[in-house]
Amino acid sequence: MGHFNFLYLPTDPPVARSLTSEVSRPSEELEVVTTAISILENGNSSSSTIRATLESSRGRALAAPNEPQDHLKVQLQGSTADLETVWTALYWYFQYTSDVAVGVPKGRPVPERCVELILESDAPSRPSELAARLERLGLVDIQIQAEKQVHLVFANVFWQLSPELFLSSLNAHRYLPAKPLRYTLSNGAIRHPNRPRPPPQRLPFYTRHCISDKVNSVFKLRPVDMSDLDLIHKWMNNTRVSEFWGEQGPIEHQKKFLETCLASKHSFTAIGSWNDLDAEGNLTGWKDACFFDIYWVKEDHLARYANSVQDWDRGVHLLVGEDWARGRSTAWLDSIVHFMFLSDPRTQSIYLEPRVDNELFIRLLTRYGFYKVKDFAFPHKQAALMKLDRDHWKGCR
Repeated sequence: MGHFNFLYLPTDPPVARSLTSEVSRPSEELEVVTTAISILENGNSSSSTIRATLESSRGRALAAPNEPQDHLKVQLQGSTADLETVWTALYWYFQYTSDVAVGVPKGRPVPERCVELILESDAPSRPSELAARLERLGLVDIQIQAEKQVHLVFANVFWQLSPELFLSSLNAHRYLPAKPLRYTLSNGAIRHPNRPRPPPQRLPFYTRHCISDKVNSVFKLRPVDMSDLDLIHKWMNNTRVSEFWGEQGPIEHQKKFLETCLASKHSFTAIGSWNDLDAEGNLTGWKDACFFDIYWVKEDHLARYANSVQDWDRGVHLLVGEDWARGRSTAWLDSIVHFMFLSDPRTQSIYLEPRVDNELFIRLLTRYGFYKVKDFAFPHKQAALMKLDRDHWKGCR
């Protein structure tokens, strides 16, 4: 586990929580990390503190597939902030601690990443009441292990739940519950659900703090508008981009391209931007880096080549326009997949169709969890149909 001074919540603008941690090792097999997460109250000097204690026994063998090696103790504050307290402590755990499975013999099944959540409170009934509420929200899985009730939180479940359920006063992205179904027709023949409106222009709709050995930066997505024309023109004329997109040329060409994107009824385009943290953990400024075209597969021409496309399956075309951002591929891929699965729980699969000779990108997708369905011929390219199913997604890395 790396050491970080700040925990950035997925809000716009990103909200920082200061961290202090103490690490102890009572034995060779047990490591205890006690973390204090400080919250400023309405910008005032007064603050409250979330105390989360992680007990990790990564060295011992697991007795059962879902037996957790990690136990996260969270001290409840006995207030309406308890949901935020628990979510923030879990966000710290899944975002900032290692997800590498340790102690699993070679060739044996690797368990799902999960943590046992232990709620502590001065009020004896409070932990069980809150655990029942968290189970109803879908966050906690209550199981019986060794004749004892345990509260498990799985990584892929945590990342699929909207932060708005727990951080309603903070989260600005509004992942609202799925609306009742109404259907319509496109092109007089394609029956599909009415699609939600795209996010408002210029307002970020996704934010996440990305941590790895290569990245310590906040990533955000915002819709594209015509003010981005110069940026799109620059990126499309980058030789590494034009090789696979074929949209190079004078700015008038990109203007028509962007007008077509903005007029689409089944897709919307977004810019991915990075805000790196300095040595003290402070944000340094937003830098645009990536372009995404996010679409509903059923109305897209890809649907003619893919079998069993479901109503809410999504796809994405993408490019990295800045050379300095090319080493961050896993982080932005993580984020765009997370957004598509998070934005609608009915989305069961995500599709990409890179050109078949884009071997570097196809290897990245395969390592991430996508699988190749087939190679096929579009009118304009030979493509590899790559697919990621929700039930195979492990959550953010």
